[in-house]
Amino acid sequence: MQGWSAPPQEPQKVASSPAVGSVQEHTVFTPADLRKVVFKRKWIILACLLLGLGIGLYFALATIPQYEATARVHIDFSRSANIGIEDLIQQQLGGGGNAEDKLQTEVEIMQSETVAMEVINSLDLYHKAPFDAIFKTSPYTGTLTPAQRHEIISLFLGSTKVQVLPNTEMVEISFRNPDPKVAMEGANGIVDAYLDRDLRAKFQGTTRVSNWLSQQLTSVKKQVEDAQQDLAKFQRENNLVAMDATGGDLVTERLRTVNEQLAEAEADRIVKEARYRMAMTRNPDLLVSVAPGTVLGSLRTQQAALLVQAAQLKAKFGPNYPKVVEVNNQLEKVQSDIDQEINSLTKRFTEEYDASVNTESLMRARLEATKQEAYRENESAAQFDILKHGAESASELYDALQMRLKEAGITAGLSATNIDVIDRANIPPFPVLPAKRSDVMFGLLGGLIVGMALAFFMEGLDDTVRTSDDAEQIAHLPTLAVIPRFPIAARKGTDPQPQKVSPDLVSLLEPQSIAAESFRTLRSSILLSAVDNEMKLLLITSSFAAEGKSTCAANIAISFAQRSARVLVVDTDLRKGTLHMKFRMSNRVGLSTLLSRESGNESFEHPIPELPNLTVLSRGPIAPNPGEILASRMMSELLMKWRSEYDHIILDSSPILAVSDTLGLAQQADATFILVRSGVTRKKALQRVREQLRRANAHILGIIVNGVDLRLENYYTYAKRYDYGYKSNYGAGYGVKENQDGQK
Repeated sequence: MQGWSAPPQEPQKVASSPAVGSVQEHTVFTPADLRKVVFKRKWIILACLLLGLGIGLYFALATIPQYEATARVHIDFSRSANIGIEDLIQQQLGGGGNAEDKLQTEVEIMQSETVAMEVINSLDLYHKAPFDAIFKTSPYTGTLTPAQRHEIISLFLGSTKVQVLPNTEMVEISFRNPDPKVAMEGANGIVDAYLDRDLRAKFQGTTRVSNWLSQQLTSVKKQVEDAQQDLAKFQRENNLVAMDATGGDLVTERLRTVNEQLAEAEADRIVKEARYRMAMTRNPDLLVSVAPGTVLGSLRTQQAALLVQAAQLKAKFGPNYPKVVEVNNQLEKVQSDIDQEINSLTKRFTEEYDASVNTESLMRARLEATKQEAYRENESAAQFDILKHGAESASELYDALQMRLKEAGITAGLSATNIDVIDRANIPPFPVLPAKRSDVMFGLLGGLIVGMALAFFMEGLDDTVRTSDDAEQIAHLPTLAVIPRFPIAARKGTDPQPQKVSPDLVSLLEPQSIAAESFRTLRSSILLSAVDNEMKLLLITSSFAAEGKSTCAANIAISFAQRSARVLVVDTDLRKGTLHMKFRMSNRVGLSTLLSRESGNESFEHPIPELPNLTVLSRGPIAPNPGEILASRMMSELLMKWRSEYDHIILDSSPILAVSDTLGLAQQADATFILVRSGVTRKKALQRVREQLRRANAHILGIIVNGVDLRLENYYTYAKRYDYGYKSNYGAGYGVKENQDGQK
């Protein structure tokens, strides 16, 4: 790859650049940015992937196998079992509602604590895994503490799954356990416990009415017996043995009619008293059974649906979830409506009962008046008729109530016949857990997600400059060249001149390499930027030490020298300059001795015989006052002198943020370059360097990004061997002598 260069332009002052801190970041994250992040943090992502794989394998291998047995039942709400007691018992004791709501209610009943405890007790799960682990510290002695009861029920319900099969009236009951036999017994036990509970609940609801009717029958039976005894006694006392059955006259007929009406009023009072007593219990289910046409049934169905919804939401989101609060408010409103409807029904039944009692009282009063009249006409005959009709009425009422009681018993037995067991659970042949493939896949996926999240987190914490794009966005200056990272150690064994110069000088040692081409690209950028105004005095600086200034200055100088230009490279870092090490030179004399007039022309050396036009001036011994020496008039005179003697003067300066020695030289330089080392130079440091050079009125030409991994550059897409033939046939002739046959 060829080094990236900026278009030709004049050296610029950066006074109009944004202030420090006004960094403009990317607003759009591109796939190229994603590729850079993944490549930079590949080891973190790989480590997370391996960790996720390890966790997945651990769960896949360490999870105890779980077996799941499944049973299925059919709940048919369309079956009818109503054959009697029209006013007191309805076909469905639970009220109205659609089948879906009813099915969901039955599902909740199957998962209730009552059913769970019945199964636990019937199967003796206290001594079977994993339930026996609850009693390790406190053995089971026949009774459960509240904590143990809660824990064993939670564990049982956690192993149970009850669901309605879509678009059917089928309910599927599944139970998991490490023992396949216990799994089968658990699923079947839930079905059996539910059937028993459903039968008991429906039978008990009907028999409550039957019990009250039985109590009423005892009282009516006593009335029948007393009436018959009084009739027989009256006949004996008054010798009324063969009296006409029709009464014989109008008064007797009227007496018979009033007595019949009284019997009807009494029967009506008994029925309405039954309703009244049921209303006084305030049991919604019983009230629905005696008042099916009211809205109470729909309110109860709505309440059941809201209870199911509230339980589901609370289990998923917790009691404070807004939807849970809303459903609870709706439950309170429905309960209030139910209470109001119960009050209304209670009031109605009370009024009906009072009216029936009042009617009965009036009929009795009328009967008494008629009797008195009958007494006046024929006391003996009237009294006989009264006793006879009383006995007959009591007997009829007794027979009617006894028939209703038998119907109630039959209805109670038939009301639980709407549930069919379709499939009972069998012993499962294979475990459902662990799902090894899923565990491994989820582990890998989780590791990838965590790795990517961690990579982006580390990327957010990384405030160093990595690419030319980063440098341009931060400093608002053009990038003149991108110098790739090149391994020095790998070339030491093949270095053609290992003792003459440092292996860092790739422009000389490996002129066909991509790194050498990058320095030539920088040279071209400098020359094209000075077509009309030749730049001789060039200064290279950076924010801190060890960012590659000396290596870059030496390679640029060699690149200029390879064009037969007269080049002088000067080490102006009088504190820690390393330019003499790059050229394997002595440092006994140099710029410090030259400025202090302790040496003369012997300070200038030509370390590379192949490039006699390249002159190097090392820093010399460490000076006690580098800043004052570099700012002296002697230094300015030397710079003026060198301008006339050389085509290019390259100043390897000290870091700006470490010392202030460079700022004075930057004012006199024709062009200043800010060197940035990829992954080392921080963004704030680059901003600070630019700001200090701006205040010193330096002519900043641009930025040089050093040590870049070219795979992070968005315009470079090759993953391997990014020289693509440079070393074999590109860049030939730069510093390489040809033999007489013209061969390299």
